[in-house]
Amino acid sequence: MGNQFVFRKGIATEDAIFKLTNEILNALNNKTMIGSIFCDLEKAFDSVNHDILLSKPPYYGIRGKAKLLVESYLQNRYQRVQIINSYINANTVSEWTKIRHGVLKGSILGPLLFLVYINDLPKAIEHKAVPILFADDTSILITSPNNIQFQNDLNTVFGQLNEWFKANLLFLNFDKTDLIQFTNKITCTSDIQITYDDKHICTAIETKFLGLFINNNLYWKTHIECIMSKLNSACYTMW
Repeated sequence: MGNQFVFRKGIATEDAIFKLTNEILNALNNKTMIGSIFCDLEKAFDSVNHDILLSKPPYYGIRGKAKLLVESYLQNRYQRVQIINSYINANTVSEWTKIRHGVLKGSILGPLLFLVYINDLPKAIEHKAVPILFADDTSILITSPNNIQFQNDLNTVFGQLNEWFKANLLFLNFDKTDLIQFTNKITCTSDIQITYDDKHICTAIETKFLGLFINNNLYWKTHIECIMSKLNSACYTMW
């Protein structure tokens, strides 16, 4: 789980941010092109397929009684919806439905099971890119020596990423997924098109990464202004 930066002892948000910025600065110092795909997954925790999830624990040494315990936690669970209308003193109840997807994000075991579910994602792309995972927040860094190779590598990695999502029944929100190409005074941006199944993602100059506003030049003006605004509001409230 070396690419995962959440729900692990001694690992925090700062480590993920440092990993991202350090990789970007190293690439820029080496005069290579670098960009990051910031993925947005639709209802990732709710989309976890139980059958797929239960096929993965043996690869991490979870077998025997331990695996049976995980199975008992997930299998043979049902849910229904009850609507109480106090105005007419009536209740409406749906039929019981078996739960086949989802792990509880706010539970103790749910986040750990999600890590098991997504942990093999880096293996699908690691030879081409550097993945940084923070639970369902997935960012992929790609470096290349020139424009042509950069475009090819971005599309290759994005294709591999989507194939993994499709195989694991997770869904990428293309409208909220961004590509940022990082530059400095020496490097320049290029016109890049990234597509998959006739869908494309937008190129942005700024995004929010784990609470940090990050732009294509690694300037922190937006983030500083955001913090100053919050501090001004807090000071005004205390005053």
